[in-house]
Amino acid sequence: MYGPSVSVSHVRGTSWMHRLDPVAKFAWLLPAGIFCFTTYSPLPLLAVFLFSIGIALTSKIIRPLAKILVIFTPITASIIVIQSLAPAICGDHCATPIPVGPFSVYSEGLSHAISLMLRVASFQTMAFALILTTHPSDLFASLARMRVPYLINFMISMTLQLVPVLQREVQLVLAAQRSRGMKGTGFGSIVPSFVPVAAGAVERVQQLAISLESRAFGSAGVKTSYRRVPSGPFDLFIGILGIATMSALTVYGLANWGQSASTPLQFNPLVATAMFLFGIIVFVGVIFIAIRALITS
Repeated sequence: MYGPSVSVSHVRGTSWMHRLDPVAKFAWLLPAGIFCFTTYSPLPLLAVFLFSIGIALTSKIIRPLAKILVIFTPITASIIVIQSLAPAICGDHCATPIPVGPFSVYSEGLSHAISLMLRVASFQTMAFALILTTHPSDLFASLARMRVPYLINFMISMTLQLVPVLQREVQLVLAAQRSRGMKGTGFGSIVPSFVPVAAGAVERVQQLAISLESRAFGSAGVKTSYRRVPSGPFDLFIGILGIATMSALTVYGLANWGQSASTPLQFNPLVATAMFLFGIIVFVGVIFIAIRALITS
């Protein structure tokens, strides 16, 4: 298997998040996404990130969530390196840079990098927390109960199931490669698996199309479902609370937490140096590992 086992699919459980109506969960997610990408100030973004971590802890999905977030570490490192060396936010009016060997690190760039990282991390954490606690069939049943058109409902549900399905396909192909004496671990093993995974995906789509046709998908009439998702006053309260809270924060954030209203963070030279070195070590390390794997495969 390629690296650690990371699954972006529903995790079974009986926590309050698992029992919550999927529509109520996504009533939080959609306005939260707007809030995260319209807010620039790091503190409110950090609050959303910690709130999402709290959801994961109380839902007992912190371990699979942490494995998913680790995958995005190279992206985080690249943001730190690029923004600290060439900050676009201050242009020609940047403060005196901090010398780190042959490089010049700008505090404004690091501040901008932190805002970008928190934007992505806060939304990702909340989104994956909801995905890991929501079965796609439950989401389909909840949206159908709200009279959402079946075509849109089907597209949403299939999107949530696409990543784990392709992940299982990759794992099966890698296991087959190892059984035949081929490279089955590391970055170099992924390249030969592209063709069989793509072929399997096309075959799966064909089977899905035939299955949908045989079940008269898209025909008129009342649709039935064997799956029932209970929904009560608590689910309705959580959904309305999510829409109201995140919408109010978005409106307030546009006026007070935007880029023009935020002051760049100032870093101690030692802290700035440590952040830059971490970013460049991870960034260069990932590139080196990838090139080495391609050469040795």
